[in-house]
Amino acid sequence: MLSASRSVSSALIVAAVTATALVPAVPALADSSNIRFSQPYLPSIAPGKTGRVVIAALGGSQPALSSTFRITAPERTTFPEARFYWDGKRAATSCTRSADARRLTCNAGTRAGFRFPAKAQTQLGVVVRVDKNAPEGTTLGGGEWAAGTETPALFAVSTPVTGPKGPKGDKGDDGHHGHDGKPGHDGHHGKPGKPGPPGPTGPTGPQGPQGDTGSQGPTGDTGPQGATGDTGPQGATGETGPQGPTGDTGPTGPTGPSGGPQGPTGATGATGPTGPTGPTGPKGDKGKPGDCKCGHHHDNKPPHHHKPPQDHKPPKPSHQPKARIVKPGKSLGVRSGPGTQYGKLGTVSNGTVVNVQCKVNGQNVDGNSVWYKLDDGRGWIAARYALNLNKIPYCS
Repeated sequence: MLSASRSVSSALIVAAVTATALVPAVPALADSSNIRFSQPYLPSIAPGKTGRVVIAALGGSQPALSSTFRITAPERTTFPEARFYWDGKRAATSCTRSADARRLTCNAGTRAGFRFPAKAQTQLGVVVRVDKNAPEGTTLGGGEWAAGTETPALFAVSTPVTGPKGPKGDKGDDGHHGHDGKPGHDGHHGKPGKPGPPGPTGPTGPQGPQGDTGSQGPTGDTGPQGATGDTGPQGATGETGPQGPTGDTGPTGPTGPSGGPQGPTGATGATGPTGPTGPTGPKGDKGKPGDCKCGHHHDNKPPHHHKPPQDHKPPKPSHQPKARIVKPGKSLGVRSGPGTQYGKLGTVSNGTVVNVQCKVNGQNVDGNSVWYKLDDGRGWIAARYALNLNKIPYCS
């Protein structure tokens, strides 16, 4: 691994005229002559490809401030975007590119400037693209990173040599676990779903207790006289029922034999019209009073119960979270956990669209610490090389 380092010999402090009217008063910052810029590692970028270069700035014994950065791309490279990165995150300050895209000029404007804490390291990053016709296996030097009017710090990139694939090397030592990222903000609450259709009717409940006997209804009209039958056995003496109204006297009929046998106790029928008056026959036995309950009554039918509608489960999301593999090369490795320190379980070809279950903050991969969990349970992939095609939730 190559490294380039250069000390900045003079102060980074550049006064911003309007800063005092826009920000609270702060203690004066000390001279930054002991700030050191270095290139912790030399990135390898293939011709025609894009990569990020990291410059480390180590603070001195006192805080330092700068309001301007001038960044020059190494030879045979250009800047594809007009921005730089502060500790892995995109800086809010705008930059301008030169006509040949070889130089960036970044000004803090009305802001207080870029602050370097005392005795702390700040990572400054910039994205460069190597020319398609750049030679392979060489170091492209000439890159400069300057703060204010200070002496610039040098940086470079290298180009790999394309050759036959060599034998597989031994597995390196596992790296240290990265710091856990901050939890994301809670998402917006979704709109409540539409109520589901009513559930099926439940089974009929048990029969309720029998209701009280209703009051006796009014006496019905006398029915027609039946045919004369043989005398039946004497029935048990019942209570005298209520007397029906007297019918009109009919013509005298022939004297017939005694009435037929007494039937089972039934409901008292309505009184029929009076027949012709015949000779007086012997007095018959008293009949058993009827048990007609012609008034209001209960049909004793079991109540009909409706089963309350079952709880309707909310519908599943209509869109399966998906992502497309955009790793430079042929495939992206699938890990057993959210980091390269976990074992490699397989690969996914570049351009493949995969179903994703959820996401977490894991190891930082080239400025991106998000990892996606594959929906089929195969493992985890780095979001740095996977383009999400729709919204992916955080793992619960």
